[in-house]
Amino acid sequence: MFQRWIEDLTSRPGAMAVVLGIMALLLGIYIWSATEVRRSHERRMRRIRDTLYISTALLGQLTIQEKRNDERSEHEHNDLITAMLACKAASYLSPQLQDQIRDCIKEHDPARIGLMHRALERECTALSDELNRDTQADHWGTAVWTIFRPLAEPAALTATGFLITDLVFRQRMLDVPVDTWGNILPWIRAVSLMITIMYGYLLWASPRRDRPRTVTKLLSLLIAVCSLLHLIGLVAAPYALGLQLIIFVSGFALNGTRSRSERPYAGQTELEPTKQVSTELEGNTRRTSGTHTDE
Repeated sequence: MFQRWIEDLTSRPGAMAVVLGIMALLLGIYIWSATEVRRSHERRMRRIRDTLYISTALLGQLTIQEKRNDERSEHEHNDLITAMLACKAASYLSPQLQDQIRDCIKEHDPARIGLMHRALERECTALSDELNRDTQADHWGTAVWTIFRPLAEPAALTATGFLITDLVFRQRMLDVPVDTWGNILPWIRAVSLMITIMYGYLLWASPRRDRPRTVTKLLSLLIAVCSLLHLIGLVAAPYALGLQLIIFVSGFALNGTRSRSERPYAGQTELEPTKQVSTELEGNTRRTSGTHTDE
């Protein structure tokens, strides 16, 4: 079918000018996309550096205080609070760590501060590693990805143009009204393929090292893979679209944001054995004092 409308298009006057215009448009979109990808990467690295600059001030104070093992003076306590408040501007600290810092500001608990210190150290180490990897020479796979990543926008635009042109051309060639199930199937397939293009673009354009969105990437891949059912024929279009809609709806349940009480910060469970031990010690102390009183 594509060959038929391509031959029909090229037989018209001025077809080469249209083709050259489309190619120039796609090339311009690729250049714009490559520029935006580079700028986005530079903004990310700049924010990581800013986050490390802000966080290391707090990390240094916590490390010094942990090694000293003595009470903080009022001036040191105020500096610690100021450093924790400054971490609210660190955009690449995880929400869990931000919650820990906020809790430490509200309540000065050495146990919470110790947990926050370890979590901050882990995240700063991870950000430093990512910053160091960026300064190293690109590997072969990274260099190839740098070239093909900006093709996501032109590829999505081209696929959408082919899909719409094929659908309109098919309906014009058939010249039949959309009033029967057989005539609706091409439109169902078009909707399914449009969903495939959209999620294929999201999967292609997403960052390679975006680990927290692994579930989202997997769902997008499943939605794109469902389009392979169209290879069977038009009869499989409703099943492909149905599976895509089911996966789409299930994504809301899998990617739902948990409440603050259901997502305690990392290391909070470590406090539970301490509380249990302290409770047992208090109980033993009361029983011992009660025994001495009876005597």
